[in-house]
Amino acid sequence: MPWAARVPVRTGRAMRATLRRSLVVDLGLAMACIGLGLFSLTLGTMPVSLADIARALAGEATGPVQLVVLEWRLPRILAALAAGAALGMAGALFQTLLRNPLGSPDVIGFDAGAFSGAILAMLTGAAAGGVALASFAGGLAAGLLVYAAAGGGHVERNRLILIGIAVGAGFTALNDWLIFTAPLDSALIAASWKQGALAGIDRGRLAIGAAILLALLPLGLACRRMMDALALGDDKAMSLGEPPGVARLCLGLVGLSLTATATLIAGPVGFVALIAPHAARRLARSAGLPLSTSALFGALFLLGSDCVARLLFAPRSLPVGAVTACLGGLYFVLLLRSRMRRGADS
Repeated sequence: MPWAARVPVRTGRAMRATLRRSLVVDLGLAMACIGLGLFSLTLGTMPVSLADIARALAGEATGPVQLVVLEWRLPRILAALAAGAALGMAGALFQTLLRNPLGSPDVIGFDAGAFSGAILAMLTGAAAGGVALASFAGGLAAGLLVYAAAGGGHVERNRLILIGIAVGAGFTALNDWLIFTAPLDSALIAASWKQGALAGIDRGRLAIGAAILLALLPLGLACRRMMDALALGDDKAMSLGEPPGVARLCLGLVGLSLTATATLIAGPVGFVALIAPHAARRLARSAGLPLSTSALFGALFLLGSDCVARLLFAPRSLPVGAVTACLGGLYFVLLLRSRMRRGADS
């Protein structure tokens, strides 16, 4: 009994310590995003000082500086931050939902499905709002197709991920065919969008995507209780007032919406949703996947990748998707080796 009486106190202290560390990590990541964003504003063939940036943001700069900072570089930075935050949180939601570190939306093809819907809407001349709806519809279609192909119900999660990889490959092939058969001007825009080229980001898509994220990110944070309940098992989740089926549906819909929004903004950028939750958990030293930390790390990772893409072959700029694919591919291999080694040891 004395030990049992001390358990809540010890647990409470541990929870408070974890919360404090998470807040410190989140603050540090937010400050790093701001600092990297300011640094990114100075990158390019036209040198811009921090004083020039301050004057441009205040609306007091001269024409060329105002144009470069506000019209060219700032939208690119905001797009990287917004898409990275959405992907980071979506990765944490899906990896918790599937209880598998490989269960991120880009690996199981949801971003490719969302891009299929978005590109179809764009090629038919839909406005930015229609493209946003089509992106969500494409991601939902990919999710339903994976679920149905896996057998539905209480399907084995590793099987679902393997089927998701196959479905994602199919949507990727469809996207390539759509780009190949599209008129030249539309094909060039779509090909750049598909590679995650943030230069010349569409202002309409960015504005709509940012507005959607203002609603989705708080919804994602509100899923924390559901995630904790599901981690304890279905019976315990039910006893805590969280029906497992409803909880999984909520996590899946919010994760799909975040993935579709990120795809709308930046295209199907790979591996951010895979890496961000694991890095966030290591930084926060959390037992689960911290949502806010995952979002902030995703934003920082995608913006940092874009800076690398702009610096690596300057003055030419790579698509940010090429950089995340290189970094993420290496991480993916290391993660697979770690899981295989763990399976061999057990």
